[in-house]
Parts: sequence; structure tokens; C-alpha cells
Amino acid sequence: MSWPHGGFRAWSSSRPAQGLWCDRFSKRAGGSPQPCPICAVFIAFGSLCAAGLLRLAASEPVDRVDGPAWRLGGTEALVVLAILDAVFAAFAIAQVLAATGAAADTLRSAGVTYADYARSGFFQLLWVSGITLAVLFLFSRISRFSNRRNALAFMVLAECAIALTLMVDVVAFRRLSLYEEAYGFTMLRLYSHVFAVWVAVVFLLLAADFLGLWSRRRWFVGATIASALTVLLGLNFVNPEALVVAFNTNHAQSAHKIDSQYLAELSSDATPALLASRASLEQALRSQVDQAACAGPHTYSAPPAALNWSDAQAAAARRSGC
Repeated sequence: MSWPHGGFRAWSSSRPAQGLWCDRFSKRAGGSPQPCPICAVFIAFGSLCAAGLLRLAASEPVDRVDGPAWRLGGTEALVVLAILDAVFAAFAIAQVLAATGAAADTLRSAGVTYADYARSGFFQLLWVSGITLAVLFLFSRISRFSNRRNALAFMVLAECAIALTLMVDVVAFRRLSLYEEAYGFTMLRLYSHVFAVWVAVVFLLLAADFLGLWSRRRWFVGATIASALTVLLGLNFVNPEALVVAFNTNHAQSAHKIDSQYLAELSSDATPALLASRASLEQALRSQVDQAACAGPHTYSAPPAALNWSDAQAAAARRSGC
């Protein structure tokens, strides 16, 4: 018996609940009850991360470390930020005009299709948010303000840049929503929505940082990483493919059509939701969903059998529903 298996047997036998959990874990995946060493690895890694976070939270705040002697002058920083605000203001106004339909004739004359217009909003958001975040974060660290008036002016200009970025974020989110109302959801479109919301959260955190909230610590980078991890864990918890199925099912009730070819390309995570959604669809669409859901297992990769929950759940759903 190898050391991991022997250690895990001792761990599970001394804690019946944990041993039973791993046996059930293996059964759900379609295998025989057996020790699951990877479970112990996950638990140990999670415990180590939690202990590190608790230790960091309980530590005493350290004194600020002075940066390099060279600093960007306050006047130069204000000029650059004012120019950035002016450019973003013009860009934001153009986005609002396009979103409200005031520039529809201009878009049509330029040969921009509805799909191109909707998709371009997301990539414009990427550029705007990336440039704004880099400039604001860098200038807040390397700029030296000789008096309180300059520091206040920098904060006002920074908050204006954040507000303009949030405006672009809202417009991009709306453009994606219009696109999905016409064509339905895909995984990429769902992740684009989630990313737009996360960008808004990051810039709200940055605005709070510039306002001096919790100024005893430099918390912005840590809070941004924590928000990204929260989004990642949340996506794993809610099953994004099941959400795509639910959104497309609701869309099909009003549009009377469904992209069954795309739904058939989803992984086994979507199979139970596909089979459960048939009751809300008309007969013609129901047969398309049946064909997509009952075609067989769909897996993006080939994980170990002891870790593959989705295929086991999809197989059980197909046995009862196909």
C-alpha cells in the first residue's frame, strides 16, 4: 500500500464522516468505493490557504515604506489625467449616443452590422478599463503633490475617469444584452457579462481607495484579487452551462426558436438542465432539445473517474429522461 493510500485510510477510518463522504464521492462518479487521496490534498491545501489568510488578517499593520526619491510632478500628473478625462468623455458621449439610437444612421452608413456593434462594445470596454486602471494606479503611486490643492484636484480627476469608465461599462453591458435578446446566450457571452460586472466592482474599489477609505492599509490589490477569486468560485458553484440553458429556454419561449446545435456542443454540465427544460418548450423545440441532450456524454477533458461528477449526473439524467 502506498503512503498516500495508507495515510488516507487512517484519516478516513478515524473520521467516519470524511470516509463516508469520499466513498459517496467515488460512487457518484460511477466508480467503486475507494480511498480518494486527492480529497486529502484538496482539504490540506484549502486549510493551508485559510490559515495564511487568517494570519495575514490578524497581523499588525506595518509602516508605509517610502518609494523611490524620483517622483512625477503634480502638475504633469494633472495634465495627463485631464487629457485622459477629455478623451474618455468624448468617447463616453459617443457610446451613449450610439446606445440610444441617435447615431443609428451613422452606423448604418459606415457598414457596421448589429452584431459587430454589440461585440465591439466589449472590446472597447477592455481597452478603456485597461488604460484607465493602469494610468490611475501608476500615477497614484509615482506622483508627488506639493500641496493639498493639487492632491484634491488629482482625486477629482481620478474619480471623473472612474465614472466615465463605469459609463462605458454600463453601455457595453447593455449592448451585450441587446445582442443576446436577438440571438440568445453562449458561454462566451455569459462570461462577457460577468467580466463587465467584475470590472465595475474593481473600479468601485479603486474609487473607494482614492477617497481614502481604510487608508491605514494598501488594500486595493488584495481586494481586487479577492473579488476575482469570488467570481471564479461563484461561477463554479452556479454551473454556468445550466444558466446558458435556462436563458436560452426563456428566449425560445418568446422567439419560438432555439440553437440546438450550440446546446449539443455543451458539456455534460448542461445535460440535466436541458432535459429539465423540455416541459416549458413547445413540441417542435422539445424534440430538438431531446436530440441535443440525449446524444451522449460531452466532456471538455478527460478527468480521473473519481473527480468526474458531471458525466455521472448526465448519465443518470439520460437514463431517466431519454
